[in-house]
Amino acid sequence: MEEQAEYETELPRAKMSWLRRISLVWLVPIAALLLGAWMVFDTWRHQGPEITLYVPNAEGIEVGKTTVKVLSVNVGKVTDVELDSSAHRVRITARLDVEARKLLSEDSQFWVVKPRVDRSGISGLSTLLSGSFIQLNPGKSENMKEAFTVLNAPPVTAADVPGLRLVLSGRSVKVLSVGDPILYQNFEVGRVEKAEFDPEQRQMNYRLFIQRPYDRLVTVNSRFWVASGVQLSLNADGIKLNTGSVESMLSGGVAFGVPENMPLGEQVSDQSAFTLFPDEASSLERQFERRLSYVALFSDSVRGLKPGAPVELRGLRIGTVGAVPYSIPKLENKTRKYHGIPVLIHLELGRLAAGAEKESDDYWRKVIATQVNSGMVLKLKNGNLLTGALYVDVDFSGKPQNKALARYDNLSVLPTSDAGLAQIEGKVIALLDKLNALKLEGVLEQGGKTLDETGKLAGDVRALVKTLDDFAQQPQVQGLPGELQRTLNKAEETLKTLRSTVGDYSGQSSAYGELNRALGSLNQVLQEARPVIRTLNEKPNALLFDRKQEDIQPKGTQP
Repeated sequence: MEEQAEYETELPRAKMSWLRRISLVWLVPIAALLLGAWMVFDTWRHQGPEITLYVPNAEGIEVGKTTVKVLSVNVGKVTDVELDSSAHRVRITARLDVEARKLLSEDSQFWVVKPRVDRSGISGLSTLLSGSFIQLNPGKSENMKEAFTVLNAPPVTAADVPGLRLVLSGRSVKVLSVGDPILYQNFEVGRVEKAEFDPEQRQMNYRLFIQRPYDRLVTVNSRFWVASGVQLSLNADGIKLNTGSVESMLSGGVAFGVPENMPLGEQVSDQSAFTLFPDEASSLERQFERRLSYVALFSDSVRGLKPGAPVELRGLRIGTVGAVPYSIPKLENKTRKYHGIPVLIHLELGRLAAGAEKESDDYWRKVIATQVNSGMVLKLKNGNLLTGALYVDVDFSGKPQNKALARYDNLSVLPTSDAGLAQIEGKVIALLDKLNALKLEGVLEQGGKTLDETGKLAGDVRALVKTLDDFAQQPQVQGLPGELQRTLNKAEETLKTLRSTVGDYSGQSSAYGELNRALGSLNQVLQEARPVIRTLNEKPNALLFDRKQEDIQPKGTQP
């Protein structure tokens, strides 16, 4: 047992250690793993971005078939189509090429190209065979984006087209549509890109794009107005007819320009805001925004006087009618008489004199008060007989007055006169009264009798004319002109013979005396021969037989 114990203590102990050399067998899976990782990285590195597009509906969109194009070049393909979480739109996932990553700017635009028919014409017919595709229009922004809302229609102008974009806002104007033209002197320089209604401000907002180099035409003094179709206006100035281009006549548009009496001003920057006016006349009124307001109480009828009618001084416009009536007229009562129809009058300082804006309002109020004290009055006059439109005329036929102007609802009252229409109406009524006072019954009765007698006389004249006409139709009467003509010819020949024979037949010539004596002797002979001629007429055989002896009766005639 002791020997066995010694033997066991003498045996060496085993030492444990890690294997220092790796087997080559493990290199194969490690290399395969590295190669797979490199392939995944290389595939990811060469894979383009994945974008999300939101559309109202997925009409014409197919997974794996619908492509994304830029300038008719494929840059991606739709990989998934599904409903959005809100279930009110469709979410499209598309994978783009690597080169298309730089095209995904914040202002990039997407829209579906398919057959369309609109005011600009027919487009997208090529998709009838190839199918719809998504068009990408790159933007200019440096900020990148991967989720976009697809436009319902192609944009009017691309985001990278050089030009100027403006913002217009207007109330009580004709609603314009996207794509309507922008005109400068009836020449198209741009298009309306966007149109929307702001319910909070209760106005229409538009975004306009003006192409380069026409963007330099827009300055700080430019005015924009609606140039829609045919504009026909009937007012105190007469009939006005304005027409634009053929396209604006059909759909409408926006026109702009600088008033003639204003400087051009400096050019504006991008996204500048302007006001859109309903017409050109309204845009020109903006330069006369500074004005003095008065009230005029007219006793004449204001029928035909409309807001916007001119206020003129000897044919020159100096103001505008603001409201008709200005407020409810104050009717007659026991303590206060009727003062007339109140009309709001705006005297525009820009029309009163050159550089009038440099003076204060108090200065011009004193000037107006001085003119009133000198006899200035307002009258209503007919500006157009066809339409019956009235305007306010400033005259100086009133009586001078040295007192302050009356007040009406915190506004000064300008004196008026009814010397216009009221006096004419009074004169016409007075003339009608005088005509009504005349006793015209007897005159009318005598006139009736005279007309009856005239009718009878006309009947007798018609009968006489008929008798003369029947007499003229007889053959004997119709032959008289020829016989008379022959007689006149013979008489003319006789006179010629006498002239050649006798010569001068004047009373002082000897031939005239001889002829006169011969005619006297001939007359005497004719007087003496008259009984003989009478006897021959009664009994032609008196020259052969005795006038008292009876005719011899032949024998054998008795029975």
